[in-house]
Amino acid sequence: MSAVCAALAADPVLASHYADFRGKTEAALDPALVALVRQAVAAVHGMGQAPDEAGLDEGTRLCVAYARRMPFEHTAITDAEAAALVTHLGEPGFVAFSVLAALADAECRAEQVGLVELAGV
Repeated sequence: MSAVCAALAADPVLASHYADFRGKTEAALDPALVALVRQAVAAVHGMGQAPDEAGLDEGTRLCVAYARRMPFEHTAITDAEAAALVTHLGEPGFVAFSVLAALADAECRAEQVGLVELAGV
């Protein structure tokens, strides 16, 4: 369970909505990509090892590289870089990917600040 989900435990309705939103986002993408994105973002935060990119196709490597930049370099991502992901994932996939990367970043940050304890859970 993510730190965000745990912190929302005091409000079952909100926790349910968050879990549903997170689940639908992940379901829109390949499970292997979801795991790679979450692992890449966590590694940026110093919360684990970077994913092994050996054997990944070029499009997936682009996704991992893009995900790594989301937490601290998102304003430096170019339109051309985003367009490459749209080409690889399709527009709906790119939107789901962007949401996934943002949620992964938020969940890492929540864990690092002890959101569960701050929320009094």
